[in-house]
Amino acid sequence: MSTSYWLEVSVLTDGEGAEAVAEVLRPFAYNDGVVLEQLGDESNPAHDALETAVTVKIYIPEADDTPQLRQRLEEILYHMGRLYPIPPPTFRKLKDEDWANAWKAHYHPFRIGKKVWIQPSWIENGRIADDGDFAQLDDVVLVLDPGMAFGTGLHPTTQMCLQALENTVQPGDSVLDVGTGSGILSIAAVKLGAGQVRAFDTDTLAVQTTQSNAAQNGIDTIEIHQGVLTDVPVTSWDVVVVNILAHVIVSLLDNDQLMAYVAPGGKLILSGIIEEQLEVVETAVTQAGGQVQEKIQVRDWVCLVVTPTT
Repeated sequence: MSTSYWLEVSVLTDGEGAEAVAEVLRPFAYNDGVVLEQLGDESNPAHDALETAVTVKIYIPEADDTPQLRQRLEEILYHMGRLYPIPPPTFRKLKDEDWANAWKAHYHPFRIGKKVWIQPSWIENGRIADDGDFAQLDDVVLVLDPGMAFGTGLHPTTQMCLQALENTVQPGDSVLDVGTGSGILSIAAVKLGAGQVRAFDTDTLAVQTTQSNAAQNGIDTIEIHQGVLTDVPVTSWDVVVVNILAHVIVSLLDNDQLMAYVAPGGKLILSGIIEEQLEVVETAVTQAGGQVQEKIQVRDWVCLVVTPTT
């Protein structure tokens, strides 16, 4: 596209706010392209620090850059900011030759837990993260580009799930990924040594995104389909992971026999739970025949690792 400059619109937030900001900015972006640029947790030098600062960026061609558009973006983010702390957008003009690679230079790999290493497709193993860390030979490397519609590993709920999977999945385990989103959890499970992996989502785009991400990671063994839990035969899985929302988790436990899908001695990983909803979820777990073995928490987000009581 021929243009003398591109307007870069950027918003500084965190992993929790980034995906919501990305979704409201996406309709205004050239080719629906949204960039999530991780800056790291400046207050915690630990390699597995979960909290992150994230800049959400979109690019708009000169022809579409109008005062009305800028005002519209400011209004949208202002209203979002009344629900969650979101600063005003920053506008910057980039020359045509600079815009295409402006964001790639700043999107660095990062580690989650001890072994999971996330990096974009254009970066080779060994590229150093912002905190000086680098990929090890035995790392589980997930290739995931920024701007995907359903998660890039930046949100605390996803990061806690990845940590739980790292600590739970044993070679050959069967894994059921309920509401897969970007497929990041299924891909991680395969790379952690899982055998049979099945992933599904109600959203067509999520299924397509999972297929694309799996292919990018050289994986063709995940059974991916569009649908709901009741479409899956009630059979035992070594690990069941659900990263959705608390009320959906409760409904799955109460109405859809979620606990019945977990093998005796297996693990159910539940994430997407806000702390104030924890008691309701724990009650549903108990009533469904499960018991909480472990809690992982980042700010007010909680992830539960559950085992069957029988």
